[in-house]
Amino acid sequence: MGKRLSLAALACLIACGPPSRKGGVGDDDGSNGGVDSSVTDDGCADGTELIYTIDQFNYRLSQFDPATKTFHDLGSLSCPGGGTPFSMSVDRSGNAWVLYTTGELFKVAINSGLTCTKLPWTSPNGLEVFGMGFSTDMPGGSTESLYIGGGQTQTQTSFTLARVDPTTMATTVLGTQSALPEMTGTGNAELWGFMPEPTTARVVQFDKSTGAILTTHVESQLGGTMTAYAFAHWGGHFWVFLQKGAETSTTVYEVDGMTGVISTATPATGRTIVGAGVSTCAPVVIL
Repeated sequence: MGKRLSLAALACLIACGPPSRKGGVGDDDGSNGGVDSSVTDDGCADGTELIYTIDQFNYRLSQFDPATKTFHDLGSLSCPGGGTPFSMSVDRSGNAWVLYTTGELFKVAINSGLTCTKLPWTSPNGLEVFGMGFSTDMPGGSTESLYIGGGQTQTQTSFTLARVDPTTMATTVLGTQSALPEMTGTGNAELWGFMPEPTTARVVQFDKSTGAILTTHVESQLGGTMTAYAFAHWGGHFWVFLQKGAETSTTVYEVDGMTGVISTATPATGRTIVGAGVSTCAPVVIL
């Protein structure tokens, strides 16, 4: 375990990410408005090199460490409003952006007691339910944009892809896709998505200017009737959090980022994961 963590820290340095940091909830009292006080010069807060997940039914926010394939629970969210969590992403400052089924979008301070701040999101262009992921504006850069893909419902036949300015919340439509994607970005300015078609499934790379698909990995093993799914990139691999059919909890699938081959499957017993967020501070390769 220690050796893998050391490799992850080294990879962060080589792949334009931050040094490995200790995750978890810090001692901040939340008075900083949801921005972690331990943010460094590169804009990366403590713990932003890991993946975070949200459970649909108990609102439990957890860290997932891909190096050890283990979860560490941080607590349950108590954001005001109705509905249940629908999707999630994480920014470089240590905030989880959590979308609820009501279309409400909250910023949750991961290192400041999981305090919730409701964002001024008004579902422009009919974007009420969507997957999302941050991607840096340039490879190795420290600024980022939020990319989303969705619509008014999960059952429509065409879904909008858009870019959101995380400061102003201004939205720019990029294009459309036939499935509602879960999305993830990287520190090398790429944008990827998990496309949950019932007959099969795909991991795809999006063009960040047009929303067109640049690369496709067909994942036949992951197809079927999906009851919950989430998606994240870490260390050159993709991590699909998937619950299908009569399954009672999520399984985590590790997908090779170059070949699309599934290498491991890890049960996440007792979790129904609907959001997986990873910041652009996470490593893009593991050596």
